[in-house]
Amino acid sequence: RFIACPALARTVQRCLQDGAGGGPQPVLLECAPGPGVLTRTLLNAGVRVVALESNPVFLPNLQSLENSLDGQLKVIYGDFFRLDPLDKMLKPPAVCSEKLFEAVGVSAVPWRADVPVKVFGILPQNRERTMLWRLLFALYECSSIYRYGRVELNLFVSEKEYKVLTAKPRETNAYQALSVLWQIGCDIQLLHMEPWSSFVTNLKNGALAVPKS
Repeated sequence: RFIACPALARTVQRCLQDGAGGGPQPVLLECAPGPGVLTRTLLNAGVRVVALESNPVFLPNLQSLENSLDGQLKVIYGDFFRLDPLDKMLKPPAVCSEKLFEAVGVSAVPWRADVPVKVFGILPQNRERTMLWRLLFALYECSSIYRYGRVELNLFVSEKEYKVLTAKPRETNAYQALSVLWQIGCDIQLLHMEPWSSFVTNLKNGALAVPKS
């Protein structure tokens, strides 16, 4: 799923930059930018963007945009949701976080320091729970992206999974281990709600379509 609506892109950009001070801003790692609507909106707002794209269909336009700028955008072939695979098999588009952060010039900082990197992405609908557990394990182990400090995650998730993440003990139908561990490890905030119909998905022929759900 991708953002193709300029109005939604501006909303996301404002959420990502809300509260930004006047000092140096963290790098924004955009996962699966697709057609690049959000990418351009972020760039126009002065954000330094690293676009991690795994679909070859979208790479030429993103790389053309990269070449037209002076270092504000870096495009990398890779899939954030296949970052640091457990079996260590780095077959593209799987990516090693160490090489990724080295390529974009991000060094590790102490946990109490400022956020070095912000991540924006849309969790794959058929792998939401798996990815939430993987990110959670990395957080508690201070491994993968969390070896570099307090990386900030900005993710679109389904309402079902959001309710699990934020469930209280009295909500017995949703409250579970995942709820407890995420709430202990993170400050979870609802920044924006958007129906899935606002996003588009890519077809096998490279065209874009609005998903049914």
